[in-house]
Amino acid sequence: MNAVFRRRSARPLLAAAAALTVAAMGAGLYLQYAVGLEPCPLCVLQRVGFVLAGLIALLGALAARGRVAQIVASLLALVATLAGGGVAVWHTWLTMFPPASFSCGRPFEWFHDDFLLAVWLPKLFRGAGDCLHQNWTLLGLSIPQWSVLVFAALLALLVAALWRAGRAR
Repeated sequence: MNAVFRRRSARPLLAAAAALTVAAMGAGLYLQYAVGLEPCPLCVLQRVGFVLAGLIALLGALAARGRVAQIVASLLALVATLAGGGVAVWHTWLTMFPPASFSCGRPFEWFHDDFLLAVWLPKLFRGAGDCLHQNWTLLGLSIPQWSVLVFAALLALLVAALWRAGRAR
């Protein structure tokens, strides 16, 4: 295992980032289909961030050993991670300090009608749950809080991959 982390290539870190996104999506789908929790539109936007970051990281890990490909993949996956993480932070903020008149279920009607991923892959990207209703926790943390933690870990992996790709010769 030490040999993997001593390598100069960013590929193992990009692969680990892709694996983390698969685990995050697996957990989300388990909570949706096994536990019965309906995702809200903000949860779906976080899923988009996870999927994009994971796919880009996977492509970077599978790419030739080219340094430029690893740098580009790391940067693009970082952008997706920051976007999804930003939504997760905002979602966490909303659940901790709920406004009196906010609900993301019905005002996001355009999301259900016009969001192509919700049309193409409804089992993954359709959500009609209430963003402010928190009915599940693990170790005292809600789903949006766990999402923030996973995005932070993903961010750390991708920054390390970018740093490693930049130092590779």
